Amino acid sequence: MQSSLIHMGHRLKQILKQKKIKIVDFAAMAGFTNQIAHYHLRKNDMKRATMERFCTLIDITPDEFMRWNGAMQLSQGKNIHHGDRLQQIIAEKGLNKSKLAGRLDMSRRTMYNLFEKESFSPDELERVAKGLDMTVEGFLNPGTVQESRVTDSEEMMLMREKYYKLLEEHTQLLKSYATIKDELLQVKKEMTTLRKQKD
Repeated sequence: MQSSLIHMGHRLKQILKQKKIKIVDFAAMAGFTNQIAHYHLRKNDMKRATMERFCTLIDITPDEFMRWNGAMQLSQGKNIHHGDRLQQIIAEKGLNKSKLAGRLDMSRRTMYNLFEKESFSPDELERVAKGLDMTVEGFLNPGTVQESRVTDSEEMMLMREKYYKLLEEHTQLLKSYATIKDELLQVKKEMTTLRKQKD
């Protein structure tokens, strides 16, 4: 069986070490706990789809993963400048920088500092991707399907939030209308009373 030729977990660990990616950072990039990261690094075999996902995260091709020999040059052409990528997405989506800074929960100055950075920390990557309504993988890989897709559950959550906000506003308007209606009835009564008193 071909998979027994390479201990997939050890290979992944070797690549992470050579690319100077800490296991805790890799876990954050992949969106799981440290324990699960170590579980994958101990496994002799892994599914092709899992391996391809990990390759995307650490910026190598599946072919490079399979042929990795310890001396292999890290792919230069594929690396993207994270700050430039962020500016590109802002321009493509026509985003308001002040609003985006708010969504990223940072000042405009801090956001502008990101534009200069060649690579973001896992925390910055996560925050930027979330603020842009995209996945980390989509941010790192321009042109992929994941780039602009918000997951169904996230979309449902956003829709639910909008629905409840509108429902709240509607309820508030109904209450205001009822109050105004009551006040108008009161004014009419008082007017009628005043007229009767004059007569």
